[in-house]
Amino acid sequence: MFFRNSIFAKLLLSFLLLSTLPLMLASWFTLTSSEQSLNEKLKRETNNILEQKIKTLYFFISDTRRMGDIIAKDPNVLAYLESSDAETRKAYTADMAQLLSGTQSIRPENIGMTLISESGFLYANGYNLRTGITSRSELPWLSIDEIITDNYQISRMHDRSYSVLESDQLVFSFIRFIGDSGFKPRGALIIDFKIDVLRDLLKNIFLLGDIYDDYASGVIVTDKTGEILYPYPAGVFSAQDFERLETNYFLIQRYDRMTGWNFTAYFLKSELYKPIYGIRRITLTIMIVSIVVCVFVSLLLSRRISKPILKLRNLIMKVGHGDFNVHYTGIARDEIGALGHGFNLMVRRLQDLVQQVYEEQNQKHRAEITAMQSQINPHFLYNTLESINSLARKTKQKEISHMIIQLGRLLRLSIGTFDDMIPIDKEVTSVRHYLELHKFRMKERFRYDIQLDPQILNLYTIKWILQPIIENTFIHGLDRKQSSGNVELRGWLKDDNVYIRISDNGKGMTVSAVEQLNEDLELRAIQLAKDYGRVGLFNVQSRIRLYFGTNYGIHVESDPGQGVTVTLKLPRKEKP
Repeated sequence: MFFRNSIFAKLLLSFLLLSTLPLMLASWFTLTSSEQSLNEKLKRETNNILEQKIKTLYFFISDTRRMGDIIAKDPNVLAYLESSDAETRKAYTADMAQLLSGTQSIRPENIGMTLISESGFLYANGYNLRTGITSRSELPWLSIDEIITDNYQISRMHDRSYSVLESDQLVFSFIRFIGDSGFKPRGALIIDFKIDVLRDLLKNIFLLGDIYDDYASGVIVTDKTGEILYPYPAGVFSAQDFERLETNYFLIQRYDRMTGWNFTAYFLKSELYKPIYGIRRITLTIMIVSIVVCVFVSLLLSRRISKPILKLRNLIMKVGHGDFNVHYTGIARDEIGALGHGFNLMVRRLQDLVQQVYEEQNQKHRAEITAMQSQINPHFLYNTLESINSLARKTKQKEISHMIIQLGRLLRLSIGTFDDMIPIDKEVTSVRHYLELHKFRMKERFRYDIQLDPQILNLYTIKWILQPIIENTFIHGLDRKQSSGNVELRGWLKDDNVYIRISDNGKGMTVSAVEQLNEDLELRAIQLAKDYGRVGLFNVQSRIRLYFGTNYGIHVESDPGQGVTVTLKLPRKEKP
């Protein structure tokens, strides 16, 4: 938990995120974009290569068609096929043999041409026809009906059972319908080609390196029924075969209308995507090495930054446990060095303050002892007043007795506690005793009225802040020659502030005197109270400011002949 919340862990995590995350994102973007670009290039080039191979095959088929057209339209060939007896056909044999031999030069890679008449007899050129072949039914791969419909046809792969030599050799044949369109056919022309012809046309399809074996790349040729024509007869090439092949190979399919064949080019993914795999390895290697470097640098920087901070933390903990004999010794001149220098200054100041507080506590302790000793004299005076009160009651001096009682109560309140903060109710009680004394002194010429919001009675304030203001009222405000004197004390609560207002109907003050008094209260109260002995309003103002701050204090309002109003603003304090 400590490590997770330490500044070292936070710095390390921040450095790692700021360094490795952009690096990983950049590597991923570079890798994916390069792979996508290269993949698209490979697909485009493989498509182009397949298109070129199909175009080469198209030229081959076109040449073969041209051979078929030349032979099929020759009059000697037509006359030969229409002849019903051997003698007549023999007359055309020489010319027809010359035609077939000459036409063979267009595609010399053919291994024989065969003419089949409608009546079923056969003529061979370029190979020796096996004796006894007289019927088209012995050529099951030949369908005259399909030839009539399409005019041209490429047969499926078959053997040459009609040849004397190499009767089991596998070939494919170009078949040309001979006859007038819409009429009964006169026969068909068959031109045989070795399977090697397709191999020569479709070889070298792989575009990277010298990998030309059938395992790495190649083309599968199927006819309309799905029968495999190339590279070897292996039955039907189904959709399941395509899916199985697609797991390890990149496949491209094309259909050729002229031949009716489907071409499926396949490329071994492990060979085709070698450049992509190479880029991937290089990118991952660079990324891993960079991440390791970033982690090492992050650890180094985090430790370099956090070590002096941890040192400061440990020193602060020692100071918190009371050990002030510590000193930060870092040599860095950066912000952390400035913090260390400030820490050393703070410790020295704390040492001075602790010593000062210690001395003040001793002085306070001595003052409390002195105050407790001084209680004896007021207590003696209080007992003396009680004796005088007993004598006054014996001589029937009720007014003197009542005044002594009020003075005794006021004296008891003054010596009853050493607390600085007292309830407002208790402060008002002492003021009430003081007003009662003056009421007996001034007889009917003096009245007072106290009205306080009950909400403020139990709130706390510093003591002896109202009596000096009331005393000023009698000394400076109420003229002894006045026929009557009134003092009003009001208290209320507003916006978490306590307001106490003391008003009299005395002679009042001039406007300039009030302005000067408020200015002195605001700016020079402490100085006037300490240096000039102004213990009235300035003493009260100084103590309020010292306890509660400059937002609180006294404000005076007056007009000549209209009396004086003093308003105290105090904070709402529910506890001492």
